[in-house]
Amino acid sequence: MAGGKKAAVAVLLVVMVVVSLSAVAPAAAAGAPFMVCGVDADRMAADCGSYCRAGSRERAPRRECCDAVRGADFKCLCKYRDELRVMGNIDAARAMQIPSKCRIKGAPKSC
Repeated sequence: MAGGKKAAVAVLLVVMVVVSLSAVAPAAAAGAPFMVCGVDADRMAADCGSYCRAGSRERAPRRECCDAVRGADFKCLCKYRDELRVMGNIDAARAMQIPSKCRIKGAPKSC
């Protein structure tokens, strides 16, 4: 169970950081993606944002969300843990379900 918790926290972190950064960062120059810990921030916000937003009624993250998260550098994402305190539009419980709902192999269980 502790292992699943680490992956969940890491995914929650990436979702929150990506949603936060994509709201303030301009589009990447020359079409290059804006990357955060191995995740394309724009893709993450587009594919996972609706599932993780407070009040969402989606039953599961979309396949695109799982694909976007699957390549994340979870150790890197754990460094953004403190960013969670400033985000109010993300349902942490839902974001933490992503690793298990997506069956992400090799994701750490906790930060």
